[in-house]
Amino acid sequence: MSETTDFIADIMIAISNCTLYRKEHPAVLHLCQRAHGRLGALYAEDTFNIALLEDSLHVNGQPFSEKSLHLKSFLKRLKRKEIEKIIISRGVTAVELMEFIAEVALPGRISGTYPHIVWGIIEVKRGSGAGVDVASVMEENIEKLKGVFHGVARFKRLDMAGLEEIVVSFIDTLSQEVNILKVITPAKSYSDYTYTHNTNVAVLSIFQTQSLGFSEEILHDIGLAGLLHDVGKMFVSKEVLGKQGKLTDREWEEMKKHPTYGAMYLATLPDIPKYALVAAYEHHMKFSGGGYPATRRKGERQHIISQIIAVADFFDALRTDRPYRKSVDPFSIIGLLTETSGKDFNPYLVENFVRSYKQVTAASS
Repeated sequence: MSETTDFIADIMIAISNCTLYRKEHPAVLHLCQRAHGRLGALYAEDTFNIALLEDSLHVNGQPFSEKSLHLKSFLKRLKRKEIEKIIISRGVTAVELMEFIAEVALPGRISGTYPHIVWGIIEVKRGSGAGVDVASVMEENIEKLKGVFHGVARFKRLDMAGLEEIVVSFIDTLSQEVNILKVITPAKSYSDYTYTHNTNVAVLSIFQTQSLGFSEEILHDIGLAGLLHDVGKMFVSKEVLGKQGKLTDREWEEMKKHPTYGAMYLATLPDIPKYALVAAYEHHMKFSGGGYPATRRKGERQHIISQIIAVADFFDALRTDRPYRKSVDPFSIIGLLTETSGKDFNPYLVENFVRSYKQVTAASS
C-alpha cells in the first residue's frame, strides 16, 4: 500500500476513535502523530493536496486509483462534510492535525480555523441559465490552462486536478450556452494562441462528442485530450513556436515533431487517459492515412477520438487570425471540411459536425 493510503487509513481510524473517545485520548493522539509522520513523504512543493472530483480522488493533482475500505469511507466522509479539497501545508503539527480531525468527526460543517490546513469546495464557475458570462468563464479557464502549461517539463507531473476542473467547467458552460461560437474564444494575443486554441479544441471536441451520444466518462476524457493535444509544442524551440512569419523548411520539420514530443511526454506520466496520449500523437494524421507523423502501420487509421480532435483542430485553427493569414469565416471552413471529407477527415464526423453546428447556430439566431 502507498504512503497516501496509509495516511488516509490513519485519519479514518482516528476519526472513528474520536466518535468513541475524547480527541485527547492517547489512541487518537497516537494515530494523528503517525499520520503526521507520513506527511513528509507526501508533500509536493510544500503542500499535500487532496481533491474530490465527481467520484474520484486526486492527490497532488493526480488521479488516485488505489482502493481500500478506508479510502471508500474517506470519500463518503468528505461528501457528507461537503468538502471537495483539503490542502495541508508544511509546518502543520500533530496537534493541529488532531484538532482538524476531531472537527471532521463531528456532525455539521467545520467552523474552526487552522494555519496550515485549508479545506472547501473546488471553484468551478458554473452558469445559471441565460445570465452566464461565457466570455469570463472561458478567460478564467485559459488562465488556468496557462498556469498548468507553464509547469510542463519532462518527467514533471501535470496538474490533472486543475485540468479536470477546466473540463467540468466546459461541460457546464455548453449546457448553458447553445451557440458554440459564443463559447469558443478568439486569441487576445499571439502569445496566448496556444492556450486559447487548446481550450477551443477541447470545447469543440466535447461539443461533437455530446452530439454523437458518447458517455459522460468519454466526455471528460476527450475534454482532457483536447486540452493536451498540442502539449508537445511546449518542447519545440521558442524561436520556432513564437515566429510570427512563415516557417522555413527546417523550422517546419521541427514543428512537425510536436505530436511525437507530446506523446513521449504524456507517456512518462502516470494516470494520463489513453485518449490524450493517442490524440497528442495522431491529431495531424489524415483519415486516408497521410499527414504526420509518418507511420508504418499500414491499414490502421487514426483512433476515433483523434479524428474528432482533428476536426476541432482544423475548424479552430482556420477561424483564428494568424500573422501569416487572416481568419476564415465559419461557413467557409465548413465548406473546406466538406471538400476534404473522406480524405483528410472522417466523413461521418464531418457530416455530424456540420449538422450539429448548423442546428445550434440556427437555434440561437
